[in-house]
Amino acid sequence: MNASDSKICLAPGDLDPMALYELLTSIVHPRPIALVSSISANGLRNLAPFSFFMLGGTNPPSIVFSPVLGSRGEKDSLRNIRETGEFVVNTVHRDMIDPMNQAGRSVPFETDEWELSGLTPLPSDVVTPQRVAESLASLECKLHEVVHHGEGVGSARYVVGEVLRIHISQTVEAFKTDPIRLIGRLGGAEYVDETEVFEVSRPLS
Repeated sequence: MNASDSKICLAPGDLDPMALYELLTSIVHPRPIALVSSISANGLRNLAPFSFFMLGGTNPPSIVFSPVLGSRGEKDSLRNIRETGEFVVNTVHRDMIDPMNQAGRSVPFETDEWELSGLTPLPSDVVTPQRVAESLASLECKLHEVVHHGEGVGSARYVVGEVLRIHISQTVEAFKTDPIRLIGRLGGAEYVDETEVFEVSRPLS
């Protein structure tokens, strides 16, 4: 392919919301999954997966995930984090795919997704929400800011969290020789895991 090859040019406003979602999620992937645990001000636990997720920076360490608005408005995770200012991001590997999927069900606010998933809660060190025992890494976070971008279904609510504690399995230390098979979201219902790891050196200058 060269620079003279023709491409289709699309204006986002010309696509219906589902077509736009399917197009963008087929372009931006694989997306790592944040299994976010939170708790409401009056003690209701929540556990939910989000694939709009990335590392923010390292000084201070931060992460960003976006629980986009749904047909019922703000996600339970976002409401909890606004109320308490705390949450935990837990990684998801191949053996956790079914419990993660159960935690992602659309259920009433008072439903405990920990019970739906069957995952094991562990106490956190410095935040109230529990971390997932089965995860190979968990990040205890305090809320830095929620950034609004847009209104209505599909609009972004960027949750920026500062990482206060890092819990990591010894398995991760052996990553280069024994891949831990963290999973990522592709387009549609497709996922991918780390079946191959390779290195590419950066240019010198």
